Amino acid sequence: MRLRRASEWEVRMLRGIADYQFGWPAGRVLVPDDVVVGVSPGTRRIREVYAGEGLVAVLRAHDYFFSLSLLGARLLLGAFEAPRLRAVVGRGWVERGVKSVRCRDVVDVDPGLYAGDEVIVVDEEDGLVGVGRLRLAPSEIREPFCEGEAIRLRKVVRSEG
Repeated sequence: MRLRRASEWEVRMLRGIADYQFGWPAGRVLVPDDVVVGVSPGTRRIREVYAGEGLVAVLRAHDYFFSLSLLGARLLLGAFEAPRLRAVVGRGWVERGVKSVRCRDVVDVDPGLYAGDEVIVVDEEDGLVGVGRLRLAPSEIREPFCEGEAIRLRKVVRSEG
């Protein structure tokens, strides 16, 4: 991966992708003016987006949408009020620390999301737990007879305990 500063056109393109995927003003939050990008040497396409503190997101090759890092999730949590882009899990699940969230462990989920969307998983106090993708639609997750995996986590915040 080759790192370089993004051109003005690339910054606008990355902001447009973020605004489309997460809603306005995610583009300004995730992609600052001085953004650094990681470019694939083989395809010469942008694959990674870095802000001042580190990796913010990775651009997926198959659809060119963002997969958030924990830093990117923290930035979006600060920009959007609950329940936007969030799935709230109960206290019992947080202590288990597994990479899959079942339907019965989800307390609340943003109704504006779809199956396959990026989701920020938080605890009941809106503290970051992890980042993943919805496996089911929010309406399916809320059904009382829902069983199985609701969210597949990609990154999980390590607990201090």
